[in-house]
Amino acid sequence: MKTFRHLIILVPILLMFSCDNEIPEEDVFDNPLDEEEVTYETPALTFYPKEIETNAGGSFSVEVFVLGVENMSGSYVRFSFDKARLQVVSVNVGSFFTDAEQAPVFISEVDGANGLININTSFLGSDSVSVSGTGSLAEIVFTALSAGNSTLSFDGASELVDKDDQTIEIKGFGEGLVNAQ
Repeated sequence: MKTFRHLIILVPILLMFSCDNEIPEEDVFDNPLDEEEVTYETPALTFYPKEIETNAGGSFSVEVFVLGVENMSGSYVRFSFDKARLQVVSVNVGSFFTDAEQAPVFISEVDGANGLININTSFLGSDSVSVSGTGSLAEIVFTALSAGNSTLSFDGASELVDKDDQTIEIKGFGEGLVNAQ
């Protein structure tokens, strides 16, 4: 019986101390997909995370996101990276065009000599011909070759299209920043 009385007293005290810690406000909404963080019009292309901290020799992944698109059926995304500081390990299909029955067409080409990545992807949905919203088109895994800052920048040749192969205007481009120590 004594043990039970001690628990009755101890549990509220533990809860009081464990719930007293507040979540710091800095970096809580450090997601480039948050409405408050997007400083450009949509539809847009961006990287997530938009800032990457890593070590020289370390690997990290970054996703290519499309934001606020309506009725998109395909995309051609081209972006550059610093070939002296970064090396591409892999390019993988994202989840935006995922369908329960049909995988999207996904073709990537890495031009390491020029520091370019080209990604073509098309939706092959089983019950619709396009997708709307925000989502990941691709995930790229890099290795940081050396210390220093470098950027990931979209090329103006990038294109989004609807089911009739009509261009959907890209109104904004985010940049990625890689800081290798």
